[in-house]
Amino acid sequence: MSDEPTSAAAANARAPRPKPAKAEPAEESLDAVENGVSEASAEELIADLVEAERAREAEEEAIAEAAEAADEEEPLEDEEPTPASTASRRLAVLGSPIGHSKSPALHRAAYAALGLDWSYDQLDVSEDGLSAFLDGLGEEWRGLSLTMPLKQTVIPLLTETDRVAEQTGVANTVLLDGDDISGFNTDVAGIVRALSAAGLEQARYVHVLGGGATAASALVAAAELGAERVDVHVRDLQKSVWLEPLAHRLGLMIRLRSFAQADRSLDVPQLVISTLPGGASTEALYTDSTRRKAVLLDVAYDPWPSVLASSWQAVGGRVVSGLAMLAQQALLQVRIFVSGDVLQPLPDEEGVLEAMLAAVGIDAEGAPVGDGSVEGEAE
Repeated sequence: MSDEPTSAAAANARAPRPKPAKAEPAEESLDAVENGVSEASAEELIADLVEAERAREAEEEAIAEAAEAADEEEPLEDEEPTPASTASRRLAVLGSPIGHSKSPALHRAAYAALGLDWSYDQLDVSEDGLSAFLDGLGEEWRGLSLTMPLKQTVIPLLTETDRVAEQTGVANTVLLDGDDISGFNTDVAGIVRALSAAGLEQARYVHVLGGGATAASALVAAAELGAERVDVHVRDLQKSVWLEPLAHRLGLMIRLRSFAQADRSLDVPQLVISTLPGGASTEALYTDSTRRKAVLLDVAYDPWPSVLASSWQAVGGRVVSGLAMLAQQALLQVRIFVSGDVLQPLPDEEGVLEAMLAAVGIDAEGAPVGDGSVEGEAE
């Protein structure tokens, strides 16, 4: 027998096995890059990164634009305030009679200096007609200045008052804002500022001549100047008793006395404030010594100098014109009409005040400049 295996199984065992067919490389494998990421995947990744960068840049640009817009709408704290509205607005001074008023000259000069196209007129309005006048005002109206005899009449017609108007029961300024009719008293600050400009910062003992609405403002001004005592000299004592409760609330010792008793004390006042209407006669007579020592503020300025002011000037006494007070209180009214806040200074306020003083021909101390003519009446 042959030693060679003859079975099919043996034959198959001896036969060489065929090599497996080599697989065709996949398309992705052909595009492979060194880091194992396909070019297609890399392109998609790059596109995503570019899109994300564009989105980030767009977001940053939008934030920057929003911040810039906010800066334009809301000024920084140290920037000058701007008026709530630069549109043309109407204002006026009311009173009866009113033809003498210097308020239009003062206010028009102020708004011109501020670059505001606002009108300011003078209108004759009586006490009986004030309520109807206020009811008939349109949205173009921004504010009113009030003079005699409206400063007390207006109080019950107001929706709100500032502290000084509430304290005195007197408002000489009305701010109109929608349905709100707000009242302010700028006379007190006008007195204090005018005296300060003339060099008087303090007065322990004060005389007030007259018992009307301006006398109440004079009492509060005296308290702000540090007064302890105030003598109020009037023609009718009974009509002036309403001032006593105000003086007591202010911590002032008050005496109501007749004009004839104006200078019958050994104690000389540092300040005399006359609130009498222009041209009014008075029995209040002061000695030469008192007129040399005491400062006189005469709120009336027509005719000027008044008899009282002339008597002070004749002995070299210091006199402050009511026109200086009018200008100072008008400046505060302009603050209110422009910003709604009596404490908010105006842009270039010093320049505005200079324009106002020039418009009525006085210097910072109330002394006439130019031809020296000053016409008008207490407001």
